[in-house]
Amino acid sequence: MLSYLAAALPPEVSAEGRLLALQCALRSNTSGQVRLPAGLLRGMRLARDLAPWDELEDARWLHRLPHPTEQMEPRTAAQLLDATVLTQEPARRDRHRAADWALRAVSQPRLRTLPAEDRLTALVLAAHHSPGTGRTGMEADRLTRTCGLNQNMLTATLDRLVSVNAVGAWTFEPVTEDVSWDPPHETSSRLVK
Repeated sequence: MLSYLAAALPPEVSAEGRLLALQCALRSNTSGQVRLPAGLLRGMRLARDLAPWDELEDARWLHRLPHPTEQMEPRTAAQLLDATVLTQEPARRDRHRAADWALRAVSQPRLRTLPAEDRLTALVLAAHHSPGTGRTGMEADRLTRTCGLNQNMLTATLDRLVSVNAVGAWTFEPVTEDVSWDPPHETSSRLVK
C-alpha cells in the first residue's frame, strides 16, 4: 500500500497527508468509503488539523463526506476517488490488521514527539524490514518518494531515527544509490532477560 501511495499521491502531499491516506486506504470498505474515529485521528495527532484532508482533496484522491450528526460518535468520513485502491490486495480484514500495525508503529513512545516525516519514514523502514534479518536496503529514490522527502530531508530524518533508536544505523552507498539500515538496538532490559 505504501508503494501504491507513493505512485498515486503527488510529491507535494505532506507526510501527515500520506499517513492519513494510508489509514484511509487500509480502512476503506469495498465501495471506497472510510470512517475514521476521532480517537484514531487523535492518536495520529491529526484530530484538529484539516490540512492533510485538504491536501488529499486537492490531489483528487478523496472527498470528505458531510459531518455526522451530534448524536453519532465523532469521526471523519470520506469517499476515496481512486478506484485503484479498491482493487488492492490483501482482503479488507488483512488491510485492517495492517492499518492497526501501522498506527502502532508510528505511535511508539520513541516516535511520538518526532515530526510526521520521521514517523512515516520509520513506518516505511519497518514495513520493508524482514524479521530475523540484519541490514535491509532500498533504493534511495524509491525511499524518498515513498516518504515524500528529498535527499537532504532523508539524511536528517534517518539521523533523528538513529538518535531515538528507531533505527540502529544507516548508510548510503553512492555507487548503487541504496540506503541500508539496521534494526533498532536491543534495550538493556531485553539483554538482561
